[in-house]
This record gives sequence, C-alpha cells and structure tokens, in this order.
Amino acid sequence: MEQAGIILEGGAMRSMFSAGVLDSFMDNEIEIQNVMAVSAGAYAGMNYVSGQKGRVLDAVIKPLETEKYLGVKTFLKKGTFFDMDFMFDEVPKRRVPFDFQSFTESTKKFITSTVNCLTGEAVYYDKFDNVDNFLNICQAANSLPFIAKITKINGIPMLDGGMADAIPIAKALEEGWKKIVVVMTRNKNYRKKQRYLYLTFLKLVYHKYPKFVHMVRGRAKKYNDSLDMLEQLEKDGKAFILRPAEHMNLRNKEADTEKLREYYRHGYEVSEGRKEELMEFLEK
Repeated sequence: MEQAGIILEGGAMRSMFSAGVLDSFMDNEIEIQNVMAVSAGAYAGMNYVSGQKGRVLDAVIKPLETEKYLGVKTFLKKGTFFDMDFMFDEVPKRRVPFDFQSFTESTKKFITSTVNCLTGEAVYYDKFDNVDNFLNICQAANSLPFIAKITKINGIPMLDGGMADAIPIAKALEEGWKKIVVVMTRNKNYRKKQRYLYLTFLKLVYHKYPKFVHMVRGRAKKYNDSLDMLEQLEKDGKAFILRPAEHMNLRNKEADTEKLREYYRHGYEVSEGRKEELMEFLEK
C-alpha cells in the first residue's frame, strides 16, 4: 500500500472520530504507509504511526475528568482556549508518553502542516529532528486563530495548517498517492460558510499579517471546492471517505468526556462497518 495514504481532517475535539477510525485500523492490521494529518488530525495520526492504540483516550479525554485544560478559565489564565503547554508538553512527555522512537522507526510517512503567517501559505513537514521539534510543529499545526497563540518555528510565526489547506488533496496527489483514504470529522452535508464577522475580527487581531488575512478570505470557497474534488475522486474509485453519520454532531471545543467518547466509539464503529469495503478499495 505504498501508493496509498490517509488524509485526516482537523476539527479540534472532533478528531476523536479520527482516533476511533485509526484504532480500528490498528485492531484490523490495516497498514497504510502515508499519513497526512491536518490540525488536530495530527494528535490522532501520530499514534497510528507510533502504534499506540487507545492513547488518545488516555491523553485527551481522560485528563478532562480531573482538570479542564480547555475553556474560558484556561483562556483567562493562559491566554489560549486550549492549554497548549499541557497538551504538547506535559501530556506527551510525562503523563501519557508519546513513543517518538517507534514513531521515527515506523515505515509509515507522517506529514502535517502549518500556515506561514507572513506569506499565508501552507508549510508541510515530514521530517522531525527530535521529539521537541516534532511536538512544537504539532502545536503550531493545532494553533487556531483567536483560541491559541502564534507558535514560532525557526523564528517564523505559524498557525493551524488547516486554515490554508483543510483537505490537502492536491498535496496527496503531488505525493503520488493512487489511493486516498479520507477521514472527515463532519457529516456529508456540511459546507463551509463565509463568516463575515469572523473575518472582521481576524483583520483587527492579525493586521500585521495581511497575506494571512487575505488567504483566510478565500478559505470557505477552497474548502468547498476540495469537497467537490473529493466527491469526484470517490466516483472515480480513487478516494474512500469515512465520515460521521448525519445525526452525529460535536462542537470542536467540546469538553463533555462522555460525548467525546461517544464520538470516538462512533469513529471506531464506522470503520469496523466498512473495513471489508476499505480493504477491497486498497487492494484493487
């Protein structure tokens, strides 16, 4: 399956769906050699590459039972809606260690992205010097405007890569993937709408980065165009899409642990229900 790859959509806490899908893959020994993880998709995808089934449950959901690392109180205390130090330092290094050695020794290729605030362009990463460098990039990849601070990589201000390329199909094709498995975190009928009030505040807060602001203005159209392209690839037998059912909805800042577990279980069940279809797709 060297010419196959997975695209993992972001969506903050909606990535629990992706984590459930990937844990199902591990249980069924579905080995796909390329993983392109956008935004919070990186928190799910990195464990698939390192082979740490169930780690997201312990690293993301379980801590919320005893301490709220996201929300208004966190924002007032840390200046970010999510406690990024907790998520990208305390948890992966001490509480629920991420196995960076297994990650680097894996035959799988892992790609994630940020957006360069100076140019407004997506930046992709597939090589990581050490665990600190990797976690710093993942933090930048998860740094959504307004709810997280800008993260600098080699002195360059970076934000969430999903702002520039939320469904990186063109990048997957550029990588030479012939079979693309896409794990979406929203249901089929979702289309992104232009949010004019959001853009007004974005221009005020990020006025030092006019190219970034300009890029975000076209984000909704690019996202919806990507959905259309994905739909065509699916019809052509080149893409296989896993997504939540119509009745399943989750806020990207959800802190209810039972709702998060339910979304995770749903991802697992959706994958289990289509595993034979998926294997047939990959083996054609």
